[in-house]
Amino acid sequence: MAFVCCTLVMGVHAQGAHWQVNIYDYQYDMTAYLSLSNDGVAVTNLQDFSDYEIAAFCGNECRGVATIQTNGSTPYAYMRIRSNQAEGETITFKVFVKSNNIEVDVKEFSMTFKSLDVQGMPSAPVVLNFVPFIPGDPDGDGEVTINDVIMTIDASLGNPSPSFIAAAADLDGDGEITINDVILIIDLTLQ
Repeated sequence: MAFVCCTLVMGVHAQGAHWQVNIYDYQYDMTAYLSLSNDGVAVTNLQDFSDYEIAAFCGNECRGVATIQTNGSTPYAYMRIRSNQAEGETITFKVFVKSNNIEVDVKEFSMTFKSLDVQGMPSAPVVLNFVPFIPGDPDGDGEVTINDVIMTIDASLGNPSPSFIAAAADLDGDGEITINDVILIIDLTLQ
């Protein structure tokens, strides 16, 4: 009996450590084969690929977590995406960078859920491009400086620069760029 209970619990949460999905909460699923591109550079090394977790979302609800597979020596992610609607929901993706302990939204890509659909193949996975960032570094130069403070002030006033990385500036995690984020970035520049 203990073996059966352990197996059931593992089946419910047999995904990556950062995100979890209870597969029994959903009636339908689809499959996606995915690869990663870090700011336009393909992640082709298994060790590098292992630094990331990929999850699918409908709104803020996690609907699938990928497992890493290989096609020869090339890594890809296999994911079952879940839903309670047979089709029509918009699915977006996030990447968790383990070494930096940050979540990054995959911009400019989404898919529409369709039960039993398959997106990509192991030999031709769908490419998810993400741009990692350092918290407090909205200009993306790799350092938290006074320029990041100025960019965040401009964004909080409704004038964000085209290169402004909002997720890097939203240090309080409230989804808005405010004076509180400016203060938190100033604190980082003083460390």
